[in-house]
Amino acid sequence: MTSPKIVQIAGEPSGRLAGKAAVGAYWATALAHITDLHFELLAVMHGIDSVVLHYRGVGGQLAAEVFYFNSAGLVTRACANYES
Repeated sequence: MTSPKIVQIAGEPSGRLAGKAAVGAYWATALAHITDLHFELLAVMHGIDSVVLHYRGVGGQLAAEVFYFNSAGLVTRACANYES
């Protein structure tokens, strides 16, 4: 998983996390700090082995997340992108 928010929330300067445990810990920390987390889904875009979720997140910031799937339908990579 890559996201600029990982730098802020997890303190990982690369903005990258690997594995379920690291991603789970990241979300546990994020949810503990942002108790009223809300997303407004704007669009879902499908690719061959990916999906993009376009949404409005914390503070109304526009964001898009790309999820890549393997042949078993499991997410193998996720990238979060935010409006500047």
